[in-house]
Amino acid sequence: CGGVLTAPPGGTVTSPNYPDVYVIDTTCEWTITVAEGYMVRLTFDSFNIEDGHDYLTIYDGDSDSAMELLSLTGELSFNPGPITSASNQMFVRFTSDYSITAWGFQFHYT
Repeated sequence: CGGVLTAPPGGTVTSPNYPDVYVIDTTCEWTITVAEGYMVRLTFDSFNIEDGHDYLTIYDGDSDSAMELLSLTGELSFNPGPITSASNQMFVRFTSDYSITAWGFQFHYT
């Protein structure tokens, strides 16, 4: 899972097996790039992962050495709204541990 994604045209990213439960002990990484001079924008449709043990972390750049924008865990009872980068790249990492799973997540990027 993971990969290099570009926009336009944009697209959808999901946890492995979504909408079924994702597998344990998984790491997925996505690098999203848009045209120079534009910003990446993520919008969540759904989010439910194991609270406190599985994470989706979003960085403002092309790797995890960039500034962290947001780290999500558990179930979102609210929509955080669009998450926007300051540059034309965003790096997203999903990590699950060795135990409990859930139905995961889905977001759109542009």
